[in-house]
Amino acid sequence: MPLFKNKEEREKAKKEKQDRLTEKKESRRSFRLERIKEVTAKAYAVATKRKWLVFMIVAAIAAYLIIFKGGFDLGGIKNLLGF
Repeated sequence: MPLFKNKEEREKAKKEKQDRLTEKKESRRSFRLERIKEVTAKAYAVATKRKWLVFMIVAAIAAYLIIFKGGFDLGGIKNLLGF
């Protein structure tokens, strides 16, 4: 076993190492991009869910006012009209 490798073997080893590093870098980059896409999709899903939750709360409050309080007063319009 020789103490020093010849030039071709050193270049080959160097190129393999460089290829491994490049592949690792690409893998890391693609993982990060996929993670960003997934986090964005989750944020949109949560926002949509909250939007519908707000609509349901507003509808429940409106139903309560209409059923139990006798409708919307609209700032005293009924009193002005004499009803």
